[in-house]
Amino acid sequence: MVCPSALRAPLATGRVKARAVRHRASAALPRRAAAPSPLAPRRAVSAAAGSADDFDLGAEDIDLEFVGGEFVVEAFDDAGALATALCLEVEENAKACIEERGAFTFAVPGGSVAKSLAGLADVADVDWKKVHLFFVNERVPGSKCLDLAMDTWARACGIPEANVHAVAGDDPKTAAAAYEAQMRDLDKTTLPIDEANGLPVFDLILLGMGADGHVGSIYPDSETLDDESGAAVLGVEMPSKRSVTMSLGLINTADRVVVAASGAEKAETVRLALEDEECRLPGALCDAFSQIWFLDKEAASKLQAYEEMEEEEEEEELPRV
Repeated sequence: MVCPSALRAPLATGRVKARAVRHRASAALPRRAAAPSPLAPRRAVSAAAGSADDFDLGAEDIDLEFVGGEFVVEAFDDAGALATALCLEVEENAKACIEERGAFTFAVPGGSVAKSLAGLADVADVDWKKVHLFFVNERVPGSKCLDLAMDTWARACGIPEANVHAVAGDDPKTAAAAYEAQMRDLDKTTLPIDEANGLPVFDLILLGMGADGHVGSIYPDSETLDDESGAAVLGVEMPSKRSVTMSLGLINTADRVVVAASGAEKAETVRLALEDEECRLPGALCDAFSQIWFLDKEAASKLQAYEEMEEEEEEEELPRV
């Protein structure tokens, strides 16, 4: 897997971006404001790394082979700032995609990430009629993720009912096949198909990572984790849970994936996912073209780069003798 290693840099107040091929390690960048800059989707991403203003790194600090991809890890002061950043991520990507090709197609999970999107209800400068919403996972039978999104923000935004794609059915495998068919039935301008693997290409997929490292309904040491069928959506049969989930193949085909994690209880899992080269947790295997991690400072607290930056801040605050 190709991922950045630790970026040792002073505290960043703007969005710090690094598009690179590097070995997996941490790339945690504390920040004080949640204000991501607009970013175009993969098909329009430049192979260059942006302007010099995007970086606060010296040449001696970083040795990168620049390519068309992007890997970013950002740590925020609290869950509120992280939620603001998630909303801005959706807003700015929606604007860029709608301007580029007249549509924006994205997917959200349930839980804390869905609740964090409440701020989208106040976003008026996105043409929501051109937005298509899918769900990363959903109980079968059930509509828990759908209901949470509709009640929290989607209904207020005015996304047309036909553009909110619900999971239907009582059997996970049948429901998974039907949900994939919904994706493939969309106009290819709305949801393109990747020429290499034949999977739909979402503009943006948001994920929440659990303390056990799961994303969607992909759990550690599960059949869905090791699935090689090439399917976009998988049925999940567990003793305590029957659901459908986007496959890792589909997730990693997206133009942009944001994995969010907050809370001290996830700090060790985050460390493993970002610093352990042998890690096989589902969150660690998210490896999209533009791969983003949004953390609060508690979830980032065990990352080497974060610890070093905190130590540097403490040293700077010490009185000079």
